[in-house]
Amino acid sequence: MWLNNLPTKSIIQMSGMSSKTVCAFLNYFRQLVSDAVEIEDVTIGGEGIIVEIDETKLGKRKYNRGHRVDGVWVLGGVERTPERKVFLVEVKDRKADLLLHVIKKHVLPGSIIHTDLWKGYNSLATSNEYQHFTVNHSKNYKDPLTGTHTNTIEGTWNGLKMQIKPRNRSREFIEEYMWEFIWRRRNRDRLWDGFIEALKEVYYE
Repeated sequence: MWLNNLPTKSIIQMSGMSSKTVCAFLNYFRQLVSDAVEIEDVTIGGEGIIVEIDETKLGKRKYNRGHRVDGVWVLGGVERTPERKVFLVEVKDRKADLLLHVIKKHVLPGSIIHTDLWKGYNSLATSNEYQHFTVNHSKNYKDPLTGTHTNTIEGTWNGLKMQIKPRNRSREFIEEYMWEFIWRRRNRDRLWDGFIEALKEVYYE
């Protein structure tokens, strides 16, 4: 039921277990698959592969004091390949040095990077490791000359926000939910087999 993304309330009703027991199992499952993700699962791109990169804020609007939005910034990248390999990293801010550090850690040299015009990506234009193309979203969703777009990563954000409920979009919970999302993406055609493998391979002392 968890692998098929059934709501927690439905799992409680269908299993006949208490909410405390079900939540304990779901937390364990999430930790298990998070720990099963390997470094190569979050290293994407490569020679000639297009990688779309963008950042989003995961949070919920607070009404008690103005209209600020609490939450966390996440930098993400997705391959434009059938596998749609993805990386997701919580970042404290969107400054150029930090974004470049994360990108170099998770995107292989030789990749063709597509981004919007956020100034934090400007240093990619001078990097000899990547080709960098941009799209001006104030004018086009897809650049009419180069074909550059970030529609794939935008779709990834939609999927991530559907996966992570607003109440879990905090620094306390966000990391394991992002690892779960990455694991599900890597095993989307073999969720059950991937889960059994995680049970076999991950040990807790």
